[in-house]
Amino acid sequence: MAAYTKETIGIIGGCGVAAANELAHRIEKRLTELGCLDDIQQPEMILFQATQAPNRIAFAMGKSSVSFAPYFIEVGRKLKTCGATVCCIPCNTAHCVIEEIEHAVGLPFVNIVNETLFFILEKYPETKKIGLLCSAGTRSSQIYQKHSQSLGYHLEFLFPKENLQQSVDGGIAAVKRGLQYVSPEKAKVFFTDAMDDLISQGSDVIVLGCTEIPLAVRDKYYKNHPIADSLSILAEACIGRCKTVKTS
Repeated sequence: MAAYTKETIGIIGGCGVAAANELAHRIEKRLTELGCLDDIQQPEMILFQATQAPNRIAFAMGKSSVSFAPYFIEVGRKLKTCGATVCCIPCNTAHCVIEEIEHAVGLPFVNIVNETLFFILEKYPETKKIGLLCSAGTRSSQIYQKHSQSLGYHLEFLFPKENLQQSVDGGIAAVKRGLQYVSPEKAKVFFTDAMDDLISQGSDVIVLGCTEIPLAVRDKYYKNHPIADSLSILAEACIGRCKTVKTS
């Protein structure tokens, strides 16, 4: 019997809260689909909802000089003390300082941006242009471009027109307010015009580059264009970091 028990996954959540809860759920759900039906077959996970960080969007956009990194480092160290052996942050924007956080915490971090790029180029190797649905902070700080360059990839990143970016940000805010108030179907409307725009610009793949968006956009394709869901990709990557052992 296979079990995923040799890593303890530390999740720095709170950005947003629903996305972190959804990550833990998707890890459990995917492992159940893979046959891990008993509790002991699931990996240990520690979820810390780090809700008290300085505004990461403002920092990523250069509108604030107050970094959220020290707070996330503090949380990461708490997770390490509690037994975490590998960490992740289910927030694309937070990866503008991921190297600083990872180095200071002293644990490996599953990098959502890198993992998304790995996924795209493995599954769609002919990809040249990536359309990115993301927060204004991720867009402004050019996180995906920088990580792509550091990995040696030659990719072009496309973004929605400015008025459509405002709609994307509004959709992210609507998801954060809670899908009990805004249904996934209604929340998805915030993103469809932006996806149409990315397709018209020539995107080969559309990335859901904010972990709130997959709570509303659950499709694998949009008008025959593949969608790369960064939250599900992170869940799969976390599972991949766990060791498979035999249990009786």
